[in-house]
Amino acid sequence: MKRFLFSGLLTFAAVGQLCGRTWTDVKGRKIVAEYVSQSADAVILKLKSGKEVTVPIKNLSREDLSYLIDLDIEEAKKSPPKETPGDDKMKEDKGDGEKPAEDAGVPAAEWTKPILRQAVLAAPLEPQSEKKGDFNHYSSGNFRIVADSRLKSKGIETILEACELTWIYCGSLPFGMKSRYEPVNGKYEVHTIAKDEDWVEAGYQEKTRSNYDPATGKINICLENFGLSSGGSGGEDRMRSLAGQMILHFTGAMMPQVYDRNLTDWFKEGLANLINCAIYEKSSFDYKEVIEEAKDLLLEKSRSGAKPLFNKKEIEMPHISDLIITSTNGVADEDARRRFLGHSLIVMTYLVYLDEEGKATGMRDGLRYLADFQKNLPERITAANQEELDQKVAELKKKQKEMGDHATQKFFRERPWAEVEADIAKHWKLHGMNLVFPGAKEE
Repeated sequence: MKRFLFSGLLTFAAVGQLCGRTWTDVKGRKIVAEYVSQSADAVILKLKSGKEVTVPIKNLSREDLSYLIDLDIEEAKKSPPKETPGDDKMKEDKGDGEKPAEDAGVPAAEWTKPILRQAVLAAPLEPQSEKKGDFNHYSSGNFRIVADSRLKSKGIETILEACELTWIYCGSLPFGMKSRYEPVNGKYEVHTIAKDEDWVEAGYQEKTRSNYDPATGKINICLENFGLSSGGSGGEDRMRSLAGQMILHFTGAMMPQVYDRNLTDWFKEGLANLINCAIYEKSSFDYKEVIEEAKDLLLEKSRSGAKPLFNKKEIEMPHISDLIITSTNGVADEDARRRFLGHSLIVMTYLVYLDEEGKATGMRDGLRYLADFQKNLPERITAANQEELDQKVAELKKKQKEMGDHATQKFFRERPWAEVEADIAKHWKLHGMNLVFPGAKEE
């Protein structure tokens, strides 16, 4: 039974003219709103109505990103330096006394763990239910469903089990994967809304099935838009679709901030959809046949009725160098976007399970480089004078610009792109799928 569902684009809705700054998303759409605050992943803006909206940083234009960096620099200028050199000489900042960057510290032994081919619940799921005001709470060991209606056991088990197994599997990967969000009262929460009309009233787009806030890790789903009853019951295909959405969203929540911010969607979408290719049986994910499952999804009609991504066994691929700088936000056409996600899945399956016979050394090297880089960044820019501050800011911008490129080179083991493409094609051909990269036919 395949579990795979492509997640939707986070929308950046256009609104009327307001007092404030004009903000532009990566598709050129604009809103006018006042800046409130920013975090590593999102900016909070206030609309004319007074409502505050959270916009993912990755959805903003380059101009907006530069504006936010400038704001951050201004904040740094206002903060007095922790230490002023007494001899007017620049001192090397070793980060003494500063808090390590979030999610950067991964014990060395964790990077040598094998990649598991199975995730299994230690004990059968026994959800606990509790009524709290207008909401029903259903809890497992690490998760809690907060529902606006009473859910039946099948829906409860599907959501909680998919999340628990994703948590187990991602936590077992030798890539420093762990949730970067704080649980709410000890548990990560999934909020369910039964009806689409209540979903829209809560501020979500009509007929969309789910919403994942990358700034908070909060997952929201609309049962009706999955084709489920208000109690969360439905046919097997719809339950598979629901489970798939949980796997995709919580895999995103398990990605440390440094991965999420510095690698484009070929990695984030590709890895999430790869994890969603497990054979999902009760209480377990099985990845022993993940390559065949991925191939079936790419080339055949799924049991849930979704169109195959590619309708023939010869798949036209983009250059890898082009794929890894593409963002789903920049792909407006839905079919093109689905192909992009399919291409990302092909490359991620190669990196994790095919290259070097599943050792994934490139993945480990690239992600460890990012983690070590983040660990050594200062928590705040401090300086004794303006000249020193400007120099530190310039150096940091340069390092951050180079970081993603260096990590990507490590992913592909420092090989020329043509060699990488030939190797990917060779490995997939052994599994019955023909990939054609640009220029390959002439060569």
